[in-house]
Amino acid sequence: MRRIAHILSLATVLATSGVAGADPSYVSRLQDDESACLSRGETVTREQTIERGDKRYVGGVTYTLVDASPDEIDALLDDMRAYQKVLPRTKQARLVGRNDADTFIELHQGNSFVDAAYTLRVRRSKNEARFWLDATKPHAIADAWGFFRYEPVTDASGAPKVLLTYGVLVDLGPGLVRELFEDQVKVALLSVPRRLQAYVTENVRARAELW
Repeated sequence: MRRIAHILSLATVLATSGVAGADPSYVSRLQDDESACLSRGETVTREQTIERGDKRYVGGVTYTLVDASPDEIDALLDDMRAYQKVLPRTKQARLVGRNDADTFIELHQGNSFVDAAYTLRVRRSKNEARFWLDATKPHAIADAWGFFRYEPVTDASGAPKVLLTYGVLVDLGPGLVRELFEDQVKVALLSVPRRLQAYVTENVRARAELW
C-alpha cells in the first residue's frame, strides 16, 4: 500500500503542475506557442525536478504529435525491440513476466562509464500505459515512475495522428552517478518521444507503405 500511495503522490505532482490530467481536455491547456510547436512536428517539453527528503526526481512531461494510431502505439509497447530503440542507452530489453494487465520488463542501460539494470512494471489501460520501478527486484536506480498517454487527434490538414503525452520521473539515488550524470539522464529521458517518432517513421510507417 505504501508503494501505491507513493506512485499516486507522484502522479498528483505531475497533474497539478499543469502538465497532464486524466481528461483529454488537457490539450486545451497548451499555450498558443506550444500548439504551434506541435503543428510543426516539434515536441513540447516541460522539465521538472522534485525533491522530497532524500529523494530527488528529474524528468518532466512532453507532448508530441505522432503519425500513428493508438493500436500501433499499443503494439510498440509489446515489442521489446522497440523498447531497445526508443529508450536511450538501452543495451537490452527483456520481457520477464506477466500478471493480468501488468508486464514486467527488465532493462539494461548505460555507457562505457555506467551500467544499470532494473525491472519496470508496465500497466496498460485504454490508450495509456503507466510504468514504475519494481523495487522487489535488483535495481541500480532508486526509483522511477511515468506514463504514456496516446489520444487520437487530427492535425491541421485533417490527417489522423495521436497526441502522445509522456511523463517520467527518475531518482538515480545519492552518490557519484547522480552528481555526474543527472543532467544527461534528464535530457535522455525527455528524448523518448523524439526517438519514438523516428522509430514509427522508420518501422511502422515504412511497413505500412510496403503493404
